[in-house]
Amino acid sequence: MQVGLDTFTIRELGLDPFATLDFIRENGLEGAQFGWLRGLSPELDAGKLREVRAHADELGLYTHVSVPTCNPHLVQGSIDDHLAEMARQIELAAQCGWHELHSSLGNGPERYEHPVRWPQHLADSADLIRRLGPVLRAHQSRINLETHGDTTTFELVRLIEDVGPDIAGICLDTANVLCHAEDPVMAARRAAPYTHLTHTKDAIIYFSETGYTRQGRAPGQGCLDWEATLPILGEFSPDLPLSIEDHKWLFPAHIFDRHWLALHPDLTPHELAQVVKLAAECEKRITRGELEQPEEYEAIPYRDQMMERLRFGRDYLLGVLERRGLR
Repeated sequence: MQVGLDTFTIRELGLDPFATLDFIRENGLEGAQFGWLRGLSPELDAGKLREVRAHADELGLYTHVSVPTCNPHLVQGSIDDHLAEMARQIELAAQCGWHELHSSLGNGPERYEHPVRWPQHLADSADLIRRLGPVLRAHQSRINLETHGDTTTFELVRLIEDVGPDIAGICLDTANVLCHAEDPVMAARRAAPYTHLTHTKDAIIYFSETGYTRQGRAPGQGCLDWEATLPILGEFSPDLPLSIEDHKWLFPAHIFDRHWLALHPDLTPHELAQVVKLAAECEKRITRGELEQPEEYEAIPYRDQMMERLRFGRDYLLGVLERRGLR
């Protein structure tokens, strides 16, 4: 396993792809998970994309890229045009040696607020991926769907087994699973056989009037059990990239709300209890002063803490990998 960076983490620096790779190398990280190909080259110029890949290879860094959403209900315009654009980007990525591609099905609100019910989003997204099957198989590529605050690991596993694990997989966001009251270790165990990319982050959770709130923290500064999680992931993917994705923002999980619970039919009482236990433990740590008060911590601009958080997460993850023999 290697420890790298999702470039969203350093978005406030405004670096171009080449300077981003230099930054990653200079800061002792081992690779980059980039956003959409258009972020690397707005005109999708194959030559420029190859230059980015070549620069990463010269620095000894892994790289991965993203393609647009696979959810047809979020597509603006013609679905056929969208499929053609996705096929074009899959082909371009493959030309540069990028075959494990990141994507997502939504941003979170779609599960709760969209006029089309979420199970239909999942079914129609599976159909769209199946339609991309020929181009994905032709290039030996795979779309890895993120646990992006919208989709649970339960749902992703079913979708992948439906369309085929040769063309679909998971980008496991290690802390986003808490947005759906999934225990991070249990979620990792479900997702591990199909996980090929990660957004590696930590979090704390604390009670609110409607349930609990998730606050992002650097790896090792939250409540995730990395000593348990990383060996689970490493068993199935020894070369898995751990791309740190760090940011602020608070995310509520309305576990006291009947409607919210009804939209999470896979959630068991046992798993919910494990997550409530995590929240209770975080509350105790806050009371003892071991964790900063969430409101005070959130008020500090992310840019002011970015480098400290990044270095801490890097060193913490590398330490766990060394202790667990996963390097």
